[in-house]
Amino acid sequence: MPEAYAIEKDGRMYYAFYAPETSGRPGSWAGEVELRGLSSKAYRVADYVHHNDLGTVNGSAAKLHVEFSGSLLLEATPASGQ
Repeated sequence: MPEAYAIEKDGRMYYAFYAPETSGRPGSWAGEVELRGLSSKAYRVADYVHHNDLGTVNGSAAKLHVEFSGSLLLEATPASGQ
C-alpha cells in the first residue's frame, strides 16, 4: 500500500501518494487508492504534476485505480454545478 497524505485548501483536496521503496530505490504501485476527506458530491480529479485528468469520483466512495512510480500528486476539485 502506498503512503498517503491529504491536505484541504480553499475547497480543494490535495493528495500525495508515495510507493514503497525497494532496496533504497523508488518503488511503483498499481492498484486502488482511496481519496479520504471528500464530502458526498462529485469531484474532478487530476494529476497536477503531469497534467492528466483522471475523471470524476463521488466523495462518499472516492477510489481510483492508479499506476505510478515514486509518487503521485492529485488535486480533487468540486465538479461543475456542485
